[in-house]
Amino acid sequence: MSAKLFATIALGLVTSLLAGCAGGHDPAKAAAEHSAAVAQIASKKSQKGALLLVRIVDGNLMGDQYCSGHIRLRRMDNGKPDKNTPLEDIYSAERWLLPNEKKPKDMQATFLYRVANASSYAQSFRSIAPGRYAITYADCQYGISQFSNGVKIEAGGDHNFLFSYVSPLGGASTITIGAGQIVDAGYIRLVGRRSNPIVVASEASAAEREVMKEVLPEAYTSITFTQFTP
Repeated sequence: MSAKLFATIALGLVTSLLAGCAGGHDPAKAAAEHSAAVAQIASKKSQKGALLLVRIVDGNLMGDQYCSGHIRLRRMDNGKPDKNTPLEDIYSAERWLLPNEKKPKDMQATFLYRVANASSYAQSFRSIAPGRYAITYADCQYGISQFSNGVKIEAGGDHNFLFSYVSPLGGASTITIGAGQIVDAGYIRLVGRRSNPIVVASEASAAEREVMKEVLPEAYTSITFTQFTP
């Protein structure tokens, strides 16, 4: 195979891949995806009575990083986590903009922009029962590749292994979910040591809200934007 032919095929594959990631601008397709996402959100909310979305982010010398993981929530009773009621494991959102990222002009997802669409937001909202909760465990991982196992962060002792214990994480680790609410709890960061973890929280950025409003206009007005608090 000649170098020129190889380059042509490679360029075609990359172009096709980027186009597939980006999606098209077909209004009919976009409307169908929006309707399906709204129906999925309504269905998921009916399962437990409310929905929660959270984004886990970590920072290093390269800047903010998307962190794939989850938080474990336990209902609070008289200021303490209730070990006798069902816990809630809430996984980090599927696709979103980092706190300092701007909304892409063309709204197309690429390798550089993990901009969300209607279906990814619908997937990212997790069913949860109404109540007041505290984070008792969290983990996240990023930078995984064929050359590296990446960075893994764990915080708290409420896990499924030996030497587990139930205690709220320090900092902004509590939140109240009202009946029927669709809650966007913004971003959380895990700082400090695993034995003394602290949660730093902030609301969804203006750019992230703009994206959500554009791809989910019908559901957007029903979303409560907030953050975890001490």
